[in-house]
Amino acid sequence: MRSIRSRLLIGLTLVLALLLLGQWLWLTLTIDRLIEKQLITRLQEETESVLANIQFDPQGMMTVDPSGLGSSYQRVFSGLYYTVKQNDQQIYSRSLWDSELATEAVVSGQRKTDYLPGPQEQSLLAVSAGYQKQGRRLTVTVAEDIRPMQREKQQLQWMFKLISAVGLLLLILLQAVIINRALDPLKQTRKQLIRLSRGEISEISEQGPAEIQPLLSELNRLMTSMVAKTRRSRQALGNLAHRLKTQLSLLNQVAESDALQERPAVRDQIQQPAADIRHIIDRELKRARVAGLTLPGKGVDLPALVEQLVDTIKLIYRDKSMQVDWQISQDARFNGDREDLLELLGNLLDNAAKWCQSQIKLSISQEQGLKLVVADDGPGCDVQDLSSLSQRGFRADESLPGSGLGLAIVWDIVESYSGKLEFERDSVMGGLQVTVHLQAESLT
Repeated sequence: MRSIRSRLLIGLTLVLALLLLGQWLWLTLTIDRLIEKQLITRLQEETESVLANIQFDPQGMMTVDPSGLGSSYQRVFSGLYYTVKQNDQQIYSRSLWDSELATEAVVSGQRKTDYLPGPQEQSLLAVSAGYQKQGRRLTVTVAEDIRPMQREKQQLQWMFKLISAVGLLLLILLQAVIINRALDPLKQTRKQLIRLSRGEISEISEQGPAEIQPLLSELNRLMTSMVAKTRRSRQALGNLAHRLKTQLSLLNQVAESDALQERPAVRDQIQQPAADIRHIIDRELKRARVAGLTLPGKGVDLPALVEQLVDTIKLIYRDKSMQVDWQISQDARFNGDREDLLELLGNLLDNAAKWCQSQIKLSISQEQGLKLVVADDGPGCDVQDLSSLSQRGFRADESLPGSGLGLAIVWDIVESYSGKLEFERDSVMGGLQVTVHLQAESLT
């Protein structure tokens, strides 16, 4: 979809262009009419001047006294001409030389305007008027070359076009500046949304134009409501876990009672599921305890988190001479729940430490989201069992103690972030390699 800025720029540019085009058309027509009107008025006056200088001799022959007319009528092809017609007699101005004007007789009291071809390819505007003088009917025609005026008109039009183009360009630049300034609050809001997604701020500033203030207020209200709902749901989950834990303690007491001492099989059937339930409850209680401590989208300090986990794993498996190599790319970020990442990495490292001989490798990078790879130099897993590793309670090897919940919990966390979990044999160390890819959209 086209941006607001481009829509405004295109719309305003079209409006300005149409406005200038209309102004140019109006100005052109106005100039043409004004020039034609003034020229026709002047030529009408010239016909009257010619009429005033017409004389008749005793024989009725018509002559024109040139002394009462302008010198342009005496200069050959000057651009100003006249003709006078009386029946079969016709008089031409000296400026026409041997040329003629294709004029027609006009009834007395009438006037006619024509565009005629003139000598030397001149373009003439001619006014013919009908008069009566000394009882004789005359048609006086005065014509003038309009090419100089047409050239001046064209120069004026080109000048207007140039000024209009420069003006249009300046107006486009000015309106671009105005639009950019008007949209500055939206840019600030976008920056605040990015900071909000990173957890650097808890709400968006509502200072802005009246048009977007309701939107900003609704976003803040939605954020507050989301945080409150998350906190309440986790508190409710914690309360439920506490109640279940109490009832689970009673169930364990029943399992350890004297009545079941002589029935060890029944006691084991109660204690094993109870231990699994307790593990799940402890996990949910730990998640509930951190409710509200982090902002939505707050970035996690990955190096500090990994260093803490590595120290913990080495402490738990201090009987092993174990080396943990870890590498984190500088652009790697996790903007989700810190406890989710802590538990995800903790279970992966715990599983790797349990089965490794002496070496674990961990790498975290940013590849359209967060990518975590944990590999060890342990015995690995059979190919046919790789797809079952994330099943709750499944254990590929029963030789070491465990509940089989670690990788299942990892799968639950990855699934909650719409991510991918892959198991394969490491090509270098030969042990199990677990790859987790959390999509970028799920981390904001």
